Amino acid sequence: MSAPTLFMIVSRYLKSADEVAAVTPRHREWLDQHYRSGLFLVSGRKADSSGGVILAKADTQAELEAVFAQDPFVVEGCSEYSYTAFTPVKRGRGIEIDGVPLVE
Repeated sequence: MSAPTLFMIVSRYLKSADEVAAVTPRHREWLDQHYRSGLFLVSGRKADSSGGVILAKADTQAELEAVFAQDPFVVEGCSEYSYTAFTPVKRGRGIEIDGVPLVE
């Protein structure tokens, strides 16, 4: 089995912290939907609170862009996203990805 394409998706907040906080519950519900589908692997807010990072497993960037167009942060103008595709060649025990060898 070959390694899947993973994407590092980085968001940048475009509105104030209060405006982002008001939309965050709906954004988290949207995230949960895509965790359940297997699209998202891990996510969180950047340490400087300027946005967030999501690691996703997808076939194409276009697929992700269609999903992110429905994100409440995008719909309400709170965030914009950039996408970086990569092919993983190793992994640690903390994450399970078919086709990516474990380093022990």
